[in-house]
Amino acid sequence: MNSKEKIRSSISKFPILTKEEITLIVDKTVVKEFKKGEILLREGQIPKNCYMVVEGCIREYLLKDGDEKSIGFYTETETINPPSKEDIPSKHYLECAEDCLLTISGKTFEEELRLLMPRLDDVFQNFAIRKLIQAKEEWSQFISSSPEERYLNLLNTKPDLFNRVPNHQIASYLGMKPQSLSRIRKRIIDKEK
Repeated sequence: MNSKEKIRSSISKFPILTKEEITLIVDKTVVKEFKKGEILLREGQIPKNCYMVVEGCIREYLLKDGDEKSIGFYTETETINPPSKEDIPSKHYLECAEDCLLTISGKTFEEELRLLMPRLDDVFQNFAIRKLIQAKEEWSQFISSSPEERYLNLLNTKPDLFNRVPNHQIASYLGMKPQSLSRIRKRIIDKEK
């Protein structure tokens, strides 16, 4: 399956779009390859682009007291939008954790699509609301979970992540030290024996 067909497959999951709208979006979408380790956004830069992961994995992180704190991992079909449409500098980094194939869109792309398909305002708004609700649910679950529950939840929701990114980044994302993650994994393996 080529990159445009992968995009079509991802976008087709939104039943609100017609086949003609999906074709128009796919035809106008820009796709670019990035190498592992490439930085898409740095702290202090003004975010200009939105991304959708066609292939690969992107890690979002903050720097706190010189340490990287992972705050998100985005894999196939997931989107990354700038936190603000205004010229507010980013407080985080976006880094390719693997070689990536990404769609790239910005304000001009959205404006062009809205001119061609005015109802997209409703589509974008519905999508944004769904992402906000999902983020709130994930955050609520995260803060009310024990470290072991966080690990098990990630194992259930994104099992392939453990083979794609280093354990210290996963530990940071789960709010623990790598040694704690190792102990939790060992304890779970011992329970299963």
